[in-house]
Amino acid sequence: RIVLVTSLILTVLGTIAFFILEFNNTLSSHSFLGKIVTAFFGSVTTRTAGFNTVDTGALNLHTILIVMFLMWVGASPASTGGGIKTSTLAVAILNTFNIARGKTRLELYNREIPKISIERAYAIIMLSIFVITISILLVSFFDTSKGLLDISFECVSAYSTVGLSRGITSELSTVSKLVLIV
Repeated sequence: RIVLVTSLILTVLGTIAFFILEFNNTLSSHSFLGKIVTAFFGSVTTRTAGFNTVDTGALNLHTILIVMFLMWVGASPASTGGGIKTSTLAVAILNTFNIARGKTRLELYNREIPKISIERAYAIIMLSIFVITISILLVSFFDTSKGLLDISFECVSAYSTVGLSRGITSELSTVSKLVLIV
């Protein structure tokens, strides 16, 4: 249930955000229904396959940041998609609210989430941030002419095995491409 609810929330909020932010930009040439479908596709594919129906290089800044977040979260457990996984995000967020309310145990759907699962969730999040940050630092060091936003996008996409690009991958140095591969 955690995976289904989290996936539904990410898909719905991602679709709404994509629709609103890109309405007069990359979605402007579509009909109203086409805008909804394209926004939905953009929300779902950023967490899984990395197909795109709009030019990612033309997205608004806010949309890019949302896409990067969705790529970072990625797919659900037991799938081939990358990212930290939907369940990891859900457990971390729920536990954070739990701690803020002064509770020591995390219960969801009348079941207790084991402490080890909570610790793993936070560890996965911290390690992913560390890996992505190191990747951004290395690529920006080796390719100083590229913008930080484009580099960050490429690194998050590579970490999450999404495959989306803002169009700079082919222009990166060999060392930077190796960083993205690793």
